[in-house]
Amino acid sequence: MEPDRQELRRRARSRYLAGLEVPAIAAELGLEPKQVEAWARAGAWSQRRRVWFSDPRGAAATLRELLGRRVEQLVADDLLGPKEADELAKIGATCSRLEKEGYDLRAAAVEVCERLAALAASQEGEPQRLAWLADLMDRLFADLGQET
Repeated sequence: MEPDRQELRRRARSRYLAGLEVPAIAAELGLEPKQVEAWARAGAWSQRRRVWFSDPRGAAATLRELLGRRVEQLVADDLLGPKEADELAKIGATCSRLEKEGYDLRAAAVEVCERLAALAASQEGEPQRLAWLADLMDRLFADLGQET
């Protein structure tokens, strides 16, 4: 998979894990929904998302991502007023509460692998090695999904 395609796949996976649905992801990234669905199936993204959302820390991370998007939108539209600031503060407080709760091993595996994938994507490296790592993580989560 060429580097641009790897970046699209990484961005699609991130958005999928954050709770976005395939049609919205495809539209945002300029992809065909079938391509996103194929990546989701091959990478066991639905199992990852289920584990991620079942964990308070995963839910907190998802809320933080949504919070970041909302802040960007409000700032870009020059609409960050007192009401919006209060809304953002409440979401931030919810994230903090969720992050203080424990998490299970599968949720930890999701978090570690997502961080590893982000680190690998940021490195100048050989596309074959990055593809191998992505495939390895996909197989790990497919195995975890079968154990559930």
